[in-house]
Amino acid sequence: MTLHDSIAKAASYLLKFQREDGRFEGELSASTFPTCAYALVQMAIGRPVDDDLIEWFIKTQNDDGTWGLDASGGYDSEATLFAKLALDEIKRMKADHSDRIEAALARSPDLPLNLWIVKLMYARCGYITWEEVMPPAYVTAAMRLMEWLRLVLPKSLLSRIKPPVKFAPPVRLFYSPAFQDLFIAEKYTLVPLLLIMEVHTAKREEVVAGLVSWLLENRCADGSWFKVGLITAISLMALIDAKAFSYGSVDMESAIREGDEWLQGLRTSDGGCREAVNLNVWDTALSIISLVGVRHEAQRELRPPSVPLQSAEYRPQIDRAATWLLENQNEDGGWPFSGLPGGNLPSDADDTALATLALLKAGMSKDHVAIRRSVEWLKAHQSSDGGWGTYRPGMGDTSCVSITSHVIEACLAMGELRKVEQAASLFSLSEEVERAIVWLKKAMSDSGYWRDLWLARNTYGTASAIAALIKSGQADCAEVKRGIRWLNEAQNPDGGWGEDMEGRKGESTIEQTAWSTYALLLDNLRSASARKGIEYLLRHQNLDGSWPASCVGIYWEVIGGYMDPVYPSVFALMALSQAAVKIGRTTR
Repeated sequence: MTLHDSIAKAASYLLKFQREDGRFEGELSASTFPTCAYALVQMAIGRPVDDDLIEWFIKTQNDDGTWGLDASGGYDSEATLFAKLALDEIKRMKADHSDRIEAALARSPDLPLNLWIVKLMYARCGYITWEEVMPPAYVTAAMRLMEWLRLVLPKSLLSRIKPPVKFAPPVRLFYSPAFQDLFIAEKYTLVPLLLIMEVHTAKREEVVAGLVSWLLENRCADGSWFKVGLITAISLMALIDAKAFSYGSVDMESAIREGDEWLQGLRTSDGGCREAVNLNVWDTALSIISLVGVRHEAQRELRPPSVPLQSAEYRPQIDRAATWLLENQNEDGGWPFSGLPGGNLPSDADDTALATLALLKAGMSKDHVAIRRSVEWLKAHQSSDGGWGTYRPGMGDTSCVSITSHVIEACLAMGELRKVEQAASLFSLSEEVERAIVWLKKAMSDSGYWRDLWLARNTYGTASAIAALIKSGQADCAEVKRGIRWLNEAQNPDGGWGEDMEGRKGESTIEQTAWSTYALLLDNLRSASARKGIEYLLRHQNLDGSWPASCVGIYWEVIGGYMDPVYPSVFALMALSQAAVKIGRTTR
């Protein structure tokens, strides 16, 4: 298959993920923690556990009897313990499949309980005592000390102090100033867990009332909590338990019913549950960027000189997707990770940066009100260190390599990069971009790579940073050279790149190969490593234009990663379109 045939087929396949309203949306793969929590919720509601859910546990069990966190397989002790708990509870309620469940449990190794979240679930189901979960006296005393230290110690130092993982934090945390400094997802996870612990132990009515009020006030309009599976499931468990202990209300009944309805939408075709209902803002923005790249690069040398680039084949689809992004911009000027109605999710820097970049690449004027508002949002949310975190600076967020890189690219597309009228052709950057570039350079590891928070750690962080630095006129800086060297050395013998959630080198994946190749091509269109990367992509493309998806998307430790079928298409298209630049230059 030629390069241009591959691009055409890939673009055609990607368009299958565009919905009637213009958005692009894949389906995330199932994960163990949200699937286990879903099973516990069904039993708490009194609904029979269906055969497909049981089959998911059987099929995803490893040969050694363990379970992994996600679709990549592997072994994780906490996921194994949670899966065993879910199966034990299913066995209690369901006579069918008991032999298969017994066999799965018999194969599973005995492991010590460690993580307090899993221990709490075991205590809730009566397998251990609550004393094994509750924080010892020294934890409460240490927390009181931390409340004083936070007044005198810098936040950079406080952020390094982590609570113990074996014991639950005291409910006191909910009322402390430290709660406000937690990362937003940590808040949403912590409150229902504290509520479960409270209704099973102290049963203080004013504490239960406060935690229940927080949960009811912080629901999404669609009935979920933060549009996240595990968080919604444990929130439902908390409300169900509170109701069982006579803390019910009409609002709680409605929240349980609506949350359960939302949770049903997380089921995947294999019977499990995914962690989020969708990431459609990201999918849409990346799809626009990749299709615009096809228009500007892969088709450039094929069109007659009289035909403008704006008449590209994918213009209608790009315009529809851009319109959808505009319709789903938050009132504050940013974008959330999900744009479906009823989400009322907070804006985050990554989706805002990529949506802004996509709209600009689609041809929107930088003077458009949506662009001006998004850039102002980004500027207002820059951290003091110069980088960008996911949500709000100082609210449990840390600056992230890929997010900062995406913001830099959006600012460059906005025109924040201005060429100085000098023979040396130097660049003058806006203050925000200058600070971001300084932070990005400092964020490089001693080993020559950048480590990321959200996607497959080192390859994505390194590729994102290299792209941002090169596009900002820093191609010859030492950091780019070291990053290029690291990517070359990290390449697998088959021409691809691959690593696991922790950054350990592994089998090549389409996604990691694509973004690594794209970065190398930005540096040098004649890169030998990039050529091997392109060959890998062409060799592994299916006849329908698709590529196999891999588990590269990352949430946090207890969730693991996810597969999104949109990712291999968009990232491979970016790499292949960039490779087509070389062909175009040699044929003109």
